Amino acid sequence: MKQSYLILIFIIPLFLISCGSEKREQDPELQKLYSELDRVIDRSHEYELLKEHRIDSLRTILASAAIDEDEKTNLINSLIDEFNAYNADSTLAYINMNLSRPQVREIPGQHTLLTIRRADVLGHAGLFLDALSAMEKIPKDSVKGEIMEAYYSTYCAIWQYLSEYANEHETATKYELKRSLYADSVRQVADLESFNHFVYVMAELARNGDPDTAIKALESNLAQYRSGMREYSIIASTLAYIYKTAGRTDDYKRFIVMSAISDTEGAVKENMSFREMATLMFEEGDVERANRYLKKSIADANFYSAMMRNAQSSKMLPVIDDAYSTVQKELNDRRKVMVWISGVLSFILLLTVVLLLVQFRSLRKAKDKVTAANHELSTLSDRLRIANEQMKKNNNELSELSEELKTANSELADKNLELSEYNRTKEQYAGLFMEYCSSAISSLQHYQQTLRILAFQGGNRATILKKLESTEMADQLLKNFYVRFDEAILNIYPSFVEKFNALLQPGQEITLKSGELLNRELRLFALIRLGIDDSGKIANFLRCSVATVYTYRSKMKKRAIRPECFEQDVRTIG
Repeated sequence: MKQSYLILIFIIPLFLISCGSEKREQDPELQKLYSELDRVIDRSHEYELLKEHRIDSLRTILASAAIDEDEKTNLINSLIDEFNAYNADSTLAYINMNLSRPQVREIPGQHTLLTIRRADVLGHAGLFLDALSAMEKIPKDSVKGEIMEAYYSTYCAIWQYLSEYANEHETATKYELKRSLYADSVRQVADLESFNHFVYVMAELARNGDPDTAIKALESNLAQYRSGMREYSIIASTLAYIYKTAGRTDDYKRFIVMSAISDTEGAVKENMSFREMATLMFEEGDVERANRYLKKSIADANFYSAMMRNAQSSKMLPVIDDAYSTVQKELNDRRKVMVWISGVLSFILLLTVVLLLVQFRSLRKAKDKVTAANHELSTLSDRLRIANEQMKKNNNELSELSEELKTANSELADKNLELSEYNRTKEQYAGLFMEYCSSAISSLQHYQQTLRILAFQGGNRATILKKLESTEMADQLLKNFYVRFDEAILNIYPSFVEKFNALLQPGQEITLKSGELLNRELRLFALIRLGIDDSGKIANFLRCSVATVYTYRSKMKKRAIRPECFEQDVRTIG
């Protein structure tokens, strides 16, 4: 623990030194845009190779002898578009090439448009006098129709470049006035949805105190283009300028970075975005980025041959370069301090390693003791495991015995239930038999008393014989017996009729008459349910012939759902 505290004492000062150059907190969205700009700058060579590939393809086609004059004019114009904002010398060369061709003069307005474009390139390159001279040589009668928009917007751009170049001189005011006049001319002739209207007229509207309208129009128009297009870069840069003059710093930063990203993706060498980015980064204290962006601005200006952009960037170079050198010196000083602290920390680390080795030896001895104790615990654990397994085996046996006992108890309970049911049935049968016997005895006594009275009253022999031959009493006894039998069966098996009918096919069920409990067929099968299977006994019971019993049994089987096991199903009725 002491060694850890000692290391922390030295690490904390090192951390504080490394964080000594604190940067101001930035908006996360801006930081993301800055990182995106750095990423596209790292890939700038890829974008330039793509442009060079397009240029080489156009040059190859132009060198072919198989093209006609109109196609040649279009190819040269395409090369002018590719070189525009990429290399001024090559742009001017191809413009001059088309201007010198008689076929171009035959196209109405083409020669004037090419001359205006030549003046625009000269203005971008910083050759302002040459640009103005080229514009002044354009015949006034050739400036008409759609050419007027390009004419006035080019004049507006040239005077704007002159105003920016002479920013610290009194002549800048004069240039700015002329720029404003030509911006008004653009407003009068340009279509409301044209690119020049948005760039020059909206910017002038913002200068005249209505930035909100200009911003709304420019942001709406920006959505029509994609990053990497020249139009996107210019509109984003114009928006950045308007936001800056309106005091909305974060929006200014956001759009100037978007313009720089677009310039890089489009391989635009004539740009002001990187000079603005260098100034912005310098003001925010990020000297390393400021130095990187400024050097790219100068390199792009040299590649394009833009003397004005080069001069503007060169003014800032000494300031940023000195600041960058100062930062590098501070970093070197900090590095020396860090090296010294690292040496001290290395010594402390070495000392800590020695102490740790001593502690490791002590820990190893303790580990050996722990290993021995663990071995003993493992032996005890094995014994305990064996005992647990034996106990588990015994528990399983007990569980099996318990299950067997439970099964036996269940079977015994079933047997007891059956026995109870059997005893109940016997009791009911006994009661029935006793009741019937008592009734029969009473009936016989009554019959005997009747005969006695008849004989006592001096009845003649014929009357007594007639009485003896009568079956009325026997029929009544039999009827009463069947009633008691029916009641006993339905008492023992309350749902006998319903369950019996359930064994028969649909439509073949037995229907009882009103007041009947059972009929002869049901009594026959009730006897079978009671275990009386012999047809002779059943015939005696029902006071019919054996043949009649066989007939009943055969017919009922035919009406059953399962004829083959019908009587067995009857025996199971509960």
